Amino acid sequence: MRTPLKRRAALSGLIALAAICAAPLSRADTGKVVPAATVFPYLEAFLKIPAAERARLKVSYSLRRDDKPPVGVKAALVETGGARTPLSIDSATGRFERLPTLTQLQAKVQVAFEAPPSAKFGIVMDLDPALKPAMDYETRELIATVTESNAAIRKAAGAMAMMAPTMTGIAFAKAETGAVVFPNGSTQPLPVIEGMPYYRPEQFKGAIKVRLGKMPASVGFYDKKK
Repeated sequence: MRTPLKRRAALSGLIALAAICAAPLSRADTGKVVPAATVFPYLEAFLKIPAAERARLKVSYSLRRDDKPPVGVKAALVETGGARTPLSIDSATGRFERLPTLTQLQAKVQVAFEAPPSAKFGIVMDLDPALKPAMDYETRELIATVTESNAAIRKAAGAMAMMAPTMTGIAFAKAETGAVVFPNGSTQPLPVIEGMPYYRPEQFKGAIKVRLGKMPASVGFYDKKK
């Protein structure tokens, strides 16, 4: 289960890049064709990064209306020749279940929306670590995830890199407790925010493992300095 959108940056690290990536769609945009680059900001830039450099980072997009998934919205990808491919949207989260490819984006494909006349919604871009929920993690994997993901984010942001978020660690939703393990076997508890322990490499230098009290519901980035 995901934390509420307005708390993603602080808690689960599912970052709403409103400052540089938000793409509000006005009422006039619903029910017509919109450039895919507007619906999926920065996706082309991410996909241009070599796959090996972004392998630890997942990028996704969700529709939002009043901080909630909109109801009754359908979308389809429209190719240059007019061919349409449905873009499934998860009704519970508003998340697009498939995204355009780099080739499609470079071909200037568009997205056709079907929505109620009163619909007015926006797009939120989420960044997640490509880590599966587990009870134990090697800290070298967590450190690499943070380091390589930050590099990919800055590269995709280009001239806007200074406005992009900097991930400082990894958070484990609903794991409740956790600890780092050092080479000599000693341990130190992880800090916890509302049942979510988080690991910041700068805070636990020399640790080799992270062990959690419960299987996390999801794994996200932590973007705070403390």
